[in-house]
Amino acid sequence: MEEKLGINETLQVLDGCKELGVFAATILKDGKVTLADLPALVELAKKFDVFKDAVTGAEKVVAEAKDLDATEAAMLVAKIFEIVSAIKAAKV
Repeated sequence: MEEKLGINETLQVLDGCKELGVFAATILKDGKVTLADLPALVELAKKFDVFKDAVTGAEKVVAEAKDLDATEAAMLVAKIFEIVSAIKAAKV
C-alpha cells in the first residue's frame, strides 16, 4: 500500500503565491511602480523562506493532487479563499 502524501508542499506553493499576489496588489494599488514601493519589496525579501519552501516543494504538487481526499480538498479551497481575501485587502 502506498503512503499518503498529504498536501504540505501544495500549501507551501500556495503560501508563495499569496505573498506574491499581496505584493503585486500592494505596489500596483496606485497604478504605477515607483521608489515609494521599495518598502514593499523589502518586506517581500524578508519572506525568502516562504519562496524557498514553495520552490523546493513544487515538484511534489502534482503527486499530492493525485492523492487528494475530501478533507485535503476542503483545506485547499479554504487556502485559496484566504489568498483571494488577502489580495483583495491589499488593494484597498
